Amino acid sequence: MLQFEIPENCTMPKVVIKGNYFGSKTFPSLNNLLAEYGYSPQRGNSMKRKFMNICNDEIRMQLRGYKAQNPVILHYYYIEPRDGHYRDCPNIHSFFSKVFCDSLQLCGVIPNDNPMFLLNETHDFFYLRENFGEPFIEVYIEEVQIFDSSYDEDCGDTKNIFVTIYEFVRNVFIKKGLF
Repeated sequence: MLQFEIPENCTMPKVVIKGNYFGSKTFPSLNNLLAEYGYSPQRGNSMKRKFMNICNDEIRMQLRGYKAQNPVILHYYYIEPRDGHYRDCPNIHSFFSKVFCDSLQLCGVIPNDNPMFLLNETHDFFYLRENFGEPFIEVYIEEVQIFDSSYDEDCGDTKNIFVTIYEFVRNVFIKKGLF
C-alpha cells in the first residue's frame, strides 16, 4: 500500500493523470523530449503538444473552472511502474512540470507560471509492484495566503506581494542561520 503525506480528507484541489501514455509509463522524461527535438523541432513540439493536451483534458475535467485566488505550491506524486526506477527522476519531473504548469496557465487556473504565482513545487516518486495497476501522477494545488498590509486591492500592486514573499523567505532563512 502506498503512503502519501497528504491525508485522505484533504481539501486541496487535485488532478490525477492515470494511464500508459508513453509505453508502460505515464509521461516521458526530458531526455525523450530532447531526443525528439534532436530529430526535428516539429517532432519535439508535436510531442510537447500531445502531452499538454492530455494535461489540459484532465485539468478541465477534474478542476471544472477552478481558479486559484492566491499564489500556489504544487505537490507532485509520481507512481511509476517498477521498471521506471531506471529513469532519471529529475528529468521526469522537469518534463511533466513544464507541461503541467503550461496547461494550468492555458486552462486559467493560474494567471502565469512565474515565481509570483507559482511559489514552489515538491515531488515524490513511488514504484508499483509488478502487475499492480496503471501508473499515475497526482498533483495537489495548495493555495498560499499572503497577508500584506501595504497591498492595495484597488491598484492590484502585485510587486508588494512578491516583496512580502521574499521578505518572508528571507526571515525564515535568517532565523535558521542560513542567510
